[in-house]
Amino acid sequence: MNRLALVIPGLLGPMPELEQYEHVSPACPVLQKWLSSAEPVVTGARHYYDLLADLFGIHPEYSITQLSALADDGECAQGYWYRADPVHFKADIDHAIMFDHNRLAISNADAQALVTSFNQHFREDGIELRASHRHRWYLAFKTPLDIQTTWLEDAIGRNVNHFLPTGPDALNWKRLLNETQMLFHNHDVNIQREAKGQLSINSLWLWGEGQEPRSLNTRNWDWVMSEEAVAKGLALWSGIKQISLDTQHDRLSLPDGNGMIVLDQMMGPTSYGDVQAWFDAVETICEQWFEKLHRLFITKQIQCVELYCADGRMFKLTPFSLLKFWRRKKPVAQYVSLQ
Repeated sequence: MNRLALVIPGLLGPMPELEQYEHVSPACPVLQKWLSSAEPVVTGARHYYDLLADLFGIHPEYSITQLSALADDGECAQGYWYRADPVHFKADIDHAIMFDHNRLAISNADAQALVTSFNQHFREDGIELRASHRHRWYLAFKTPLDIQTTWLEDAIGRNVNHFLPTGPDALNWKRLLNETQMLFHNHDVNIQREAKGQLSINSLWLWGEGQEPRSLNTRNWDWVMSEEAVAKGLALWSGIKQISLDTQHDRLSLPDGNGMIVLDQMMGPTSYGDVQAWFDAVETICEQWFEKLHRLFITKQIQCVELYCADGRMFKLTPFSLLKFWRRKKPVAQYVSLQ
């Protein structure tokens, strides 16, 4: 193949707490070699969803809801749909901290039971909630909401008061959310979860609004390999061959042409600022992916690698890059953004 875009949001932070671990770094020789040999390039996209818009050549104000629904349901969500993902609000003295599916271990049974109760409760209001995936729920309204929301990943582990929807319809959503929280509070699902020591699913996070996706230019991708819903949806929407990560086991095999691999397992540790989980995830991803990709690269089965960390940086690697023996390898942690 010619060109590989390797997209790993959160690979290099931000990880503010890493300052406390200045003498420790994840063990990943291949990543160290790549980072020291590559040419760093500043990109305009400092967030994962902005980066996807740039790589796929679409308008940046696209609907995340439509594209993730395309991946989950096989069709774009028609009507006035929003992502309404299941979350936990942990109350403190004067605010609440939000936790997403990474800390909730949501089962299909839990998801369907809560969604069924929601739809029964709000039937007369013409509101419909759908759990297309146990982690990704969708909420439909009769008319569009005039609100501006915050991407889920930007609010995880933070005071939700700073990230709640704003705009003319924000108060209406707050009323609906309060009623939903009361409905979920005493639900059998949450009573059973708390009895088992699990966090309750006590709220919804509304987000993902935007325009119907439209192309700004053509990007030459022949295939996309990912399990992340928005990337999968963009591949389907663009008519690009979509390959499941599940097909890649002990031996990595890449198709011909220009391709993109999106690995999203770093997003959770980065969102929570969980240094130990980030360390573990970096070492796992290096063992599962970087070592195999490096073998393909040095055997010239890959001609160019563009490593995107979704933080405004890209590291471009060509066969010539590896000849720069004078470049000193640095610990991976020294490349990590702290904010």
